Amino acid sequence: MKSNGLSKNPMKAHHPPIVLLDTSFLLMMLEQRRDIDEELRDLIKGPFRVATLDMVERELQRLGRTRSSKTGGLAGAALELLKSRKYSILTSGLETSDTDAAILSFSLAKNEPLAVATVDRKLRAALAGLGLPVIYPMRRRGLLISKKVPPSST
Repeated sequence: MKSNGLSKNPMKAHHPPIVLLDTSFLLMMLEQRRDIDEELRDLIKGPFRVATLDMVERELQRLGRTRSSKTGGLAGAALELLKSRKYSILTSGLETSDTDAAILSFSLAKNEPLAVATVDRKLRAALAGLGLPVIYPMRRRGLLISKKVPPSST
């Protein structure tokens, strides 16, 4: 059988990795006036999809109602960004008010490549402990991704 010159792995072609944005990441990137898409393109060579969970959207809506605070304004801007960039809003399928728990269980249940973008140290540690890649911002510009660490056998 002759190759048609397309990707050798047909599964890869259909599922570019998902980058799941968490609330802390969205707010911090906006606060520092950084372009999420641009910095992700610099980090991930090749196609990827940006998404967030319905719970993150709800958390932003709740924060946006506290208009007086700086966070409220940033949350409103984050919701606008989600809409204008047409980022996917994925259903967590969990009945919990704990957004971090929803991100963790969603990430574990997903059967396709996924990385979580967060600034939250506890969430980063939990994801890394499960061997899931985490994207987090450097101080001024640029993003880093933790390499998958295989769970230790001890």
